[in-house]
Amino acid sequence: MKEKYQKLTLVSRKTKRVASSHNWLLALGTYAYLRNDKKGIASLLPLAKAQKSLRYNFLTTKNKRPGKEETSRGQARQEAKFILPKLEFLYKEVLQNHQKFLKKRFCLWIKQEINKPSTKAHSLAKNDNMSSIVERHHSVRWWMDLYKKKCRVKH
Repeated sequence: MKEKYQKLTLVSRKTKRVASSHNWLLALGTYAYLRNDKKGIASLLPLAKAQKSLRYNFLTTKNKRPGKEETSRGQARQEAKFILPKLEFLYKEVLQNHQKFLKKRFCLWIKQEINKPSTKAHSLAKNDNMSSIVERHHSVRWWMDLYKKKCRVKH
């Protein structure tokens, strides 16, 4: 199989939909049968049933649906939690001596800087493969909520 986010699926030749007899064990047995893997652990798979199911079905790979942790929003939150301390450090370097650190201004600065390709914040996020937060335009409120949660965990 090519990627970890793909699964083996038996598809009906007639309807082009997932076969009614499909289950993960049968799909794995069919994969072993097609590869002519009939010795060792593969011999425990339902190879005879797999051979029979190939008359009416074919084997293909389908993309898995993302789970709760694998959603794009969840991924963006994880990336943001990881990069927030680095961005805070960058912001404090930019902040002038007479200016006070304010959460709202910090989050506004992130929103403005993270999507501009020429900024340090953008290059930092790109170098850390934070594509979920660089490509999307998250609101100031979104950043403020994450910062609030980060501070709550910290203390």
